[in-house]
Amino acid sequence: MKERRSKKTINVAKSYRSLVENIRDYAIFMLDTDGKVLSWDKGAKLQLGYSRQEIIGKSISIFYTHKDVKAGTPEFDLAEAKLLGRQIDERHYVRKNGHEYWGTAVLTSTIDKKGKQVGYSMIMRDVTEEKNLQQIIMHRSTHDYLTGLPNRRLFEQNLLEAIQKNKKGSLVAILFLDFNNFKHINDHQGHGFGDLVLVQIAVRLTQGIRISDMVARLGGDEFVILATGFANMVEMKNFVAKIVNIFQAPLKIGKKTVRTTVSIGVAICPTDAKKASQLLHYSDMALYEAKRNGGNQHWFYSQV
Repeated sequence: MKERRSKKTINVAKSYRSLVENIRDYAIFMLDTDGKVLSWDKGAKLQLGYSRQEIIGKSISIFYTHKDVKAGTPEFDLAEAKLLGRQIDERHYVRKNGHEYWGTAVLTSTIDKKGKQVGYSMIMRDVTEEKNLQQIIMHRSTHDYLTGLPNRRLFEQNLLEAIQKNKKGSLVAILFLDFNNFKHINDHQGHGFGDLVLVQIAVRLTQGIRISDMVARLGGDEFVILATGFANMVEMKNFVAKIVNIFQAPLKIGKKTVRTTVSIGVAICPTDAKKASQLLHYSDMALYEAKRNGGNQHWFYSQV
């Protein structure tokens, strides 16, 4: 009976070992107490690029980026796994060819029947595609699909941060922009052509602002600029006038030339308001006055 049980145990162990060694989507391997590789499966070879002969006896630090090795991350991971029983992380790892990739890793301390720590097991998975997909989804949730500019959500986040970080004596400006004959362009040239005009407007605005500024599209032909760090009103007025002048030259769409002018409403923090919602509302009110007075000009909320 004991012999039959022994053979059954051996067969189960062999089947389990065969199963682990042939998994391709995960890298599964064992480490000694110093973090040196003791075993290597097909999944590990596919993911990390090393053959069994190349990797056995090497430290897991070989899979970490130079920055993480310098920071002592491999040693920290081993110590945490030993102390807590398991260490889980998601970070950049390095393949044999030197290329970095996003991976998740579960490092588990291995304990024998007497409760003594005898090594570690490590399971790694390449999540680069998932990470890239997450970044695409995140980008789409915070950026305009047509122009690639930040959308209202991202703009409002940055506006809140700009207000919080604004230094005493410094001015933050919200410029609400509207293009005066865009509806005419859409009606006579079609929405496809109108989309091309919006893209060109976005390009011109991006090139016209400072590195510290942000331009976003709120929808239709409505754009908004967040501009920070003005020492006085003279600086700000010069900046606003510059944005108006950007559109004095016509836009070129293929072989066609399109003329459009911009109306701008401006609200200022902290003189007009210190809340993001109020600043957007006040800049919209100032924009209405700019358009009501003929367009192709800028209007400050203080003038309303």
